[in-house]
Amino acid sequence: MNNKTERANSEIKKKLSEIFLYELKDPRFDSVMTITWVKASPDFTSCKVGVSVLNKDIEKRNKIIELLTKSSGHIKSRLAEALKLRAVPKLTFILDDGSFYAQQVDSILAELNIPKLPEDKKDDINDKNE
Repeated sequence: MNNKTERANSEIKKKLSEIFLYELKDPRFDSVMTITWVKASPDFTSCKVGVSVLNKDIEKRNKIIELLTKSSGHIKSRLAEALKLRAVPKLTFILDDGSFYAQQVDSILAELNIPKLPEDKKDDINDKNE
C-alpha cells in the first residue's frame, strides 16, 4: 500500500469517527461504535470500513451494521464535505468482532482463580529467562 492510500485511509477513518460521534443521531445507534480499520481501494472507488460494536447481542451488532449500510449515502455525503478528495469512495461497513472477543477473553481470564507467585519465585523465573 502506498503512502497516498495510507494517508487517505487514515483521514477517512478520522472523519468517519467524527461523523459517528457527532452526527449519527438515530436512536437505533444506541451502542458504542468504533472504527477499527479502513481500507480504500487503490483507485478510491470503494472503501471497506471495519466497525466494532460494543454490544453482547450479535443480532444487535448485525442490525447496526445493516443500519450503517442503509445510511451509507448520507455518511458518504458528510464525508465528501469533510474530505478534499476528487471522489469519495463507496463505503462498505464490515462488523469487526475482534475487540468484542478480546473483551470476552479478558473477562474469562479475570474469573480464573490463578494464585499469584510469591516474589521469590518470580525472581527465579526471571533469572531463568535471561
